[in-house]
Amino acid sequence: MKHSIEWLDDAENAVPEERATVGDLRLWLNGQNVTTHISGSDLDDHVTVALFGLVNGLVHDWWTIFGSRDREFSLRRYRTGYLLPDVRFYFDGAAFEVSAHECAYVDPDLRFLSGTQEVLSRADGEAWLGGLITETLARLKDRGLPTSSAAIRWERVQSSRRSRERHFCEAAGSLGLDPYNIADKLAGFIESAESVFDDEPLIEFVCDAANVDQTRLIGWVDRMMRIKGHQYRLSDLRPIVDQLARNAQPHANGQAWAMGYRRARAMRRALNLRPSQAFASFNELAEKLGSKNFTLAPKVDGINALRREGPHGINVHIRNHGERDFAPSMHLFALARAVGDAACFTSEEAAPINSLQNAYRQAAGRAFAAEFLAPIDEIQSMRADDKDQYTIASTFSVAPQVVYHQLENEKRIAQACT
Repeated sequence: MKHSIEWLDDAENAVPEERATVGDLRLWLNGQNVTTHISGSDLDDHVTVALFGLVNGLVHDWWTIFGSRDREFSLRRYRTGYLLPDVRFYFDGAAFEVSAHECAYVDPDLRFLSGTQEVLSRADGEAWLGGLITETLARLKDRGLPTSSAAIRWERVQSSRRSRERHFCEAAGSLGLDPYNIADKLAGFIESAESVFDDEPLIEFVCDAANVDQTRLIGWVDRMMRIKGHQYRLSDLRPIVDQLARNAQPHANGQAWAMGYRRARAMRRALNLRPSQAFASFNELAEKLGSKNFTLAPKVDGINALRREGPHGINVHIRNHGERDFAPSMHLFALARAVGDAACFTSEEAAPINSLQNAYRQAAGRAFAAEFLAPIDEIQSMRADDKDQYTIASTFSVAPQVVYHQLENEKRIAQACT
């Protein structure tokens, strides 16, 4: 992701910050100029915009952009009367994904051509956004406007990025909140979560708690963290995941789902499972991992399972879904996801298993669970025997959607495991 700005000195905007930052902007995504557009019969390779509105929005949304999961942003969100391409981006905790989409405007009639996409590391994503911000603020300073609202805010963001405060700010941003102007109750919830989780597990936990009883949720987590005994302990899991960490190294800059699929196959090999071997229930899987009396944890909204380290091994607390028809498959899948989190992220930190879709750890654990419980090769073998999606799902004790997504992702699985 690259950009260039040619500043214009004769702008007539009424607002001084806008007048000082009018320029011809070009954006390149994966080597393609995504500011190229058709205006009438002309093809132009840049847009003329006042950058202050765009940069001011990015600065004030910085913590939401890098804290949110399952939320997409577009540069058009920050346009102030100017025409911008539909460049969308989101951050999953590890990768900054950017894509350009065809879009059209009326009066003036203008159409941005269909674009491309690019996956950046966090460092590269921050560097691009930070570079755009810094370049615009430098222009303001050169034009005698060093104390704009964007400059003041950016200085504060930079200070937080260099300290432990970054985690709190990202957690607040994951809820769509301004970390510098947050209610005491919500700040207390985040601080309580910080006493249990760190870094990415903290962000994923807080992000999925936006619409639940946060006091009850953090109370549940606190109780589970203090429980002693063996009813939640998978005593054989720690040595297995340590072995996987030694024998199945993650690929550099790999996607979360790719790591999940590879570790799932490695786990099945480590457990000496037959290709067609399935688990009828979460109890059966827990017993395979060293627990003969594994039990469910009390019901709570905002989390599906909690993985934590105990003095005698890894503990997993699965939220009880009651007696509903889908509960058995939910319990088994949640346990497999927690096992996958331990297999993919072998450090001893506590981690939540929840409903986020585009969060790095959740995506890895979900891919692991799908391939571990219902291997794609066995699904295809059963399809060759004229078994339908529901019969296959019943065989593996998973929801039909799991089988559907396995088939949908067959090429991805093959790519990851090659």
